[in-house]
Amino acid sequence: MNIGIIGAGKVGGTLGRAFTKAGHAVVYGVRAPSEPAPELRHERATVVSVRDAVTGADLVVLSTPWPATEGALAAAGDFGAKVLVDVTNPIGPGFRLTHGHTDSGAEQVARWAKNAIVVKAFNVTGAENMGNPVYGAHRVAAFVCSDDKQASARVAGLGAEIGFDVTEVGALEKARLLEPVAMLWIHMAMVLGKGRGMAFGVLRREGLE
Repeated sequence: MNIGIIGAGKVGGTLGRAFTKAGHAVVYGVRAPSEPAPELRHERATVVSVRDAVTGADLVVLSTPWPATEGALAAAGDFGAKVLVDVTNPIGPGFRLTHGHTDSGAEQVARWAKNAIVVKAFNVTGAENMGNPVYGAHRVAAFVCSDDKQASARVAGLGAEIGFDVTEVGALEKARLLEPVAMLWIHMAMVLGKGRGMAFGVLRREGLE
């Protein structure tokens, strides 16, 4: 599969390497494709404009900082009913969520992204865990939500390919739950000093429903 990634930061580069390791081709969409960041230079990856990355992709991943998200989606143009995986978190001034309770960053992305099928995924952990979501016998939890069940299942399968323990949690509005979970991870890892080598998991007890 050809995966377009909008965003040239650590998250986008880490996910891109994970996708190529799983056998996919990656195209990064950036504002200045002639000056790619070092983390975007790896095997089976090319760097083009944001619009070209969307045009040539089977599926697109959005990994921009929140303040840059609206502009990046405007540069992307019409998604033509392609799946857009929203990895962003709507973090604003004061390091607080800008959306919550009655809205979410993912729902805002769906309003900004023209004709995209938005799936929220991979947002509740750090880049280090995206690159290696395995902790001994356990895998890092990834939660997926979308208003399109087929798109949700497709992204869940992609997450499983790169090593996550994936749970589909329902419609896109469930991102209102997932984005605060991301803030909890950030608080524990950064503020409480637990470090980036920590992750959330889902435990299951057999015989109980």
